[in-house]
Amino acid sequence: MAVPEIFQTIESSRLSTWLRESDSFFGFYFILLFHAFGLALIVGGNAVIDLRLLGVAPDLPIKPLERLYGIMWAGFAINVITGTLLLYAYPTKALTNFVFYIKLSLIALGVIIMVRIKRKVFDEPGLDDAAMMATGKMMAIFSLVCWIGAVTAGRLLAYTYIYLEYGHPGG
Repeated sequence: MAVPEIFQTIESSRLSTWLRESDSFFGFYFILLFHAFGLALIVGGNAVIDLRLLGVAPDLPIKPLERLYGIMWAGFAINVITGTLLLYAYPTKALTNFVFYIKLSLIALGVIIMVRIKRKVFDEPGLDDAAMMATGKMMAIFSLVCWIGAVTAGRLLAYTYIYLEYGHPGG
């Protein structure tokens, strides 16, 4: 596989080198930590809503769970920022790995489903919990599959890469 030279250009930049090699508290592992925090917010919030729409915790009313959307969007924003920095640190590792594209696709589908659940379940006036559950059941199943798949693909990125850095096979 021919690796585009732009990856070497990015990896040799000061920011990318600092992200990979810095001993600073604010280097790679700090960013990875915040990526995990963002993940917890977006995936955790989605899981709560999805599981409730599937009938878990029937005494918990569904409508107040709409407040989780602010938390989920905050988690998404954190992950966009930290994910971009992680990608900038190791562009060759990520962009030559098919699993990375699966992860991004599952995240995109998860976010689309998250928005659809908001529109079709929470933004529809007059729906009671039973109607909200009936409307959101299939979307909740697909949402859980997407988020579980995205988290799994993200973890697999640490083990499935072909190149760690430009010109350095690894894996």
